[in-house]
Formats: sequence, structure tokens, C-alpha cells
Amino acid sequence: MGTIGGSAKAETNYVRISNLLRTEILQGEIPPGTWLRMDAIAKKFGVSVQPVREALQQLEGEGLVEIIPNRGARVRELDRQRLIHNHEIGEALEGFAARRFSQEASGSDLRRLEKIQEQHDAAIAELDWPRVETSNFAFHVYINGHGGNEELVELVSRYYALTRTIQSTMGRPPSYAPRVLAEHHALLDAFRSHDADTAARIGSAHVRGGLEELLQMFDGASPAGSK
Repeated sequence: MGTIGGSAKAETNYVRISNLLRTEILQGEIPPGTWLRMDAIAKKFGVSVQPVREALQQLEGEGLVEIIPNRGARVRELDRQRLIHNHEIGEALEGFAARRFSQEASGSDLRRLEKIQEQHDAAIAELDWPRVETSNFAFHVYINGHGGNEELVELVSRYYALTRTIQSTMGRPPSYAPRVLAEHHALLDAFRSHDADTAARIGSAHVRGGLEELLQMFDGASPAGSK
């Protein structure tokens, strides 16, 4: 999210402030419940209020901040139950999307998804985590958005914003790459054979596996994987 019509410097400030606040929140330097005053943040980082406002909107989308009308922005509590509830919703949505893709996807749809997965395979082989994140996101958006259901894509993205933020900050456990690779290719096999029940089962299990890894990190396990 950048400033519409804004300068490159404004966008840089917004990204910089988002990153700094995100790190401070996840490392506990800014405790849950803390009010984030835009004027104070702007003064601290030597910027105007506008990039601070955009940074707080970004962090709200990630689930780290809540913006309360007429009161301001406040750091949200990071709790296990919220992560679990988010993934329960994601499991239902992604299981449905995988079933529908298996039933409705054309040959060209499948070839497009295979091309995306090739990019994901290459990124994991090189341990290029930004590319892993980008290609993984593209893989699921393509499945979830099949048939033009942008509402489903938006819902899944909303529930997983916090998950992606935690992964990007804390890293990923060693189990992440082999699990995701195996499950993506199992999904592709189910799509090729139009096995809707298997596709739905794998899609749901894919979400549960991600939750298990996330909770290990959230509970204090030290992942050996890279960010």
C-alpha cells in the first residue's frame, strides 16, 4: 500500500515505519494495549503524520493493530486462540476452494498453476524466502480465486495476514519447506485426476500443518529455518 500520487520518499517512509513498528510489537518492546499516537511516532522517526497513518493501516491489516474510530490505534493482543480461530476459518475456505478447483479447472488453468509451482520449487531449492513467500501466495490465490471469487481471496488473505507477519519475523521451522512442497504437489496430483475429495482433504490438511508450525514458534520454540 503506497501513497496515491505520493513521492517515492513518502512510500519509503511508510514502509520503514511499518517495519520498525512491526518489529517492536512482535519483540514485545511495544506491549499489547499500548496506544500508538501518530504525532509521537512521527516525531520519533522524523517524518510527517501521513506515512505514520499508512503504516498503522498496514499493521491493522496484518492483525497487529486495531484502529478505533475517534480514539486512535492500539496494539492488539497476540494470543493462541486467535491464531487457531483464524486457521479454522482458513481451513474451511481453502478446503472448499481446492474441491471447486479440482472440479472446475480447465487444462490451461492447471498448466498455469503448475508454472506457478515451478517458481515455488525453484525458490525453495535456493532458500530464497522472499520468492518462496511470493510464489506460495500466488499458488493459493490462483486456486482460491478460481471462477472470479475475489471475496474468498480477500477473506483468506485477511485471516492469514498475521500468520505471514509472524513467519516473516520469526522465521520458519525445518519442517516447513518439505511439508509445503509435498502438499502442493499432492494438490496438483489431485487436480490432475479431478479427485475433489482428495483435493479438499489435502487443502484442509495444508492449513492445519501450517497452524501446527506457527504455534510451535508462537509458544517459544526456536526454529532453525531461515527467514
